[in-house]
Amino acid sequence: MKKNFIANELKLSYHRNQKLSIDDFKCINNSKLMDRTFRMIWDLEEFEIRESFYALYFNTKLDVVGYRKIADGGLDAVMVDMRLIMSSALLCNATRIAVAHNHPSGTIKPSAADRSLTNKIIEAGKVLDIQLLDHIVMTANSYYSFRDEGEF
Repeated sequence: MKKNFIANELKLSYHRNQKLSIDDFKCINNSKLMDRTFRMIWDLEEFEIRESFYALYFNTKLDVVGYRKIADGGLDAVMVDMRLIMSSALLCNATRIAVAHNHPSGTIKPSAADRSLTNKIIEAGKVLDIQLLDHIVMTANSYYSFRDEGEF
């Protein structure tokens, strides 16, 4: 006797954002360009209200092949699920990723939890052969680049 079983099919869908230009996503090869790109996709109305976490996904030419909001949090924390970061990277055939989160408090200094998360992303990327290019901590007027500061 056959049991009823339904398998879930996952599909990747692409939605064009009419406000963004293809040229805005070409050769994002430094922290200044990453900061600019993250700010273009961010929900800026909530930037100084709650923490959020986003990821950019890149091909080997450092062109953005996708982006995703990973999570929204509260005033001073956001819970990040590594599986969402990496599954999205795999679905869009990314070879590199960059991640960012904001600090609504205006404090640019990364926390111990930020550093721990960065290391966790690096280690997950090693397993999947996906390189973390940078982790950007953003405030309204500035940013902190883990890569620029030699933290990995």
